[in-house]
Parts: sequence; C-alpha cells; structure tokens
Amino acid sequence: MKKGMAAAMLTAALCLCGCGGGKLPPSEVVFTDVYHLADAENMKFDFRADSTLTVSQKGIYELNETEDGDAVLRICLDDTGRELPEDYNFTEYLVREEDGHLILTFTTEEFNLDANPMLLFWLKGEDGLLSGSPFRGAYQIGEDGDSYQYIFEEDGSVVLQVEEFYYAGKDGRMTLRDHAGSTKYLYETSEDGLIIKNRKGEPVLSLEKEDGAE
Repeated sequence: MKKGMAAAMLTAALCLCGCGGGKLPPSEVVFTDVYHLADAENMKFDFRADSTLTVSQKGIYELNETEDGDAVLRICLDDTGRELPEDYNFTEYLVREEDGHLILTFTTEEFNLDANPMLLFWLKGEDGLLSGSPFRGAYQIGEDGDSYQYIFEEDGSVVLQVEEFYYAGKDGRMTLRDHAGSTKYLYETSEDGLIIKNRKGEPVLSLEKEDGAE
C-alpha cells in the first residue's frame, strides 16, 4: 500500500461524522450486512438492524522503547494481509501515563501535537501498553462516551473501532452520527455493494459486501 493510503482511508471513516446533533430515528431502510472498503479488506463496516454501525480497521502494532527508556507504540493500519513488511506504514507514538490515563504523542518532528495529544483510558483486558510485550486489552480513545476504541491482541494485531448510528431513507439519503455529531450523505445500493456519497453526489466510500453476507 502506498504511504499515506491507510491514513487517508482512516480519515475517510472517522470524518464521516462532523457537525450537527439530535437523536436519529430508527432507519427507514435497514442494513444487516458487513461490508469492506473496496480494495482494503482490513476495513469493515458492520451495519445492524438496530440502526447501529461499527467501523473497524485492523492492523498490527509493536511496543518498543526509546534510547532513554520511554515507551513507544508503533501502529500500522495498512492491509497487512496483502502487503510486504517493507511496505508497512507505521505511525509511532510516545506513551506516558498521567492522572490515571495514557497520553500518546507523535514522535516525528513533522508534527507538534503536544497541545492536543491522544488520550487513552483502559476499558478491559490487560492494561498493557507500558508492558513492552504484546497483550490483550481495549482502550477508550478520548473521554468516556466517545465513539473510538483501540483493541489490542496478543498476536500483535490491533483494531481501531468506531461506533456510529445510521439513518437511511428510501429517498437515497443517509445520515451517520457518532459522539461528535452527524453528517448527511447520499447513498446507492447494489446486489453486492454500497456507495456513500457527499451531498454533491461524489463518492466518499465504495463498500463491497462480505462473502457469505445476504
């Protein structure tokens, strides 16, 4: 996968919802299938009959240390089932503990995000990000009630998961909502796919139904 491609796909998923508010009514058109992003089977969209949607992107992670002994987390959300290791695009964070939660900041000098670091709150399993070894555990990204989680596994895999709600009308309009708000889209369906478009009719996400889904 080309450098930056995974980041672009992740941004597409996480930026589906933006401003706006209000509770969504039950979806007029109900989806009960699992889709993957076209050409990226590690990114799943699980639509359910209760109008909820889970977006997940699977990758791999490593736990290391700097020369000074500071904990480092390296995450790659490329489609590692297809790509060669030398093509993996890792993002590296320094990890430190403060006031009962973990703080992640980019290690590269290209970014200066100290003013807005990523906050992680342990949810379940092992609180192992500072252990230096692969572990099984989950963390909330951001404050309680936010929609994003990291789920780590002992085999070195990690999933970035986003919980959303959807409303699809029979008129081809769709609204997606997470804790940050909601955004309106257009959509088209086919026997084996779902295309989500912006209000100008430009495709935002092209999704393919998982094998075996009906």
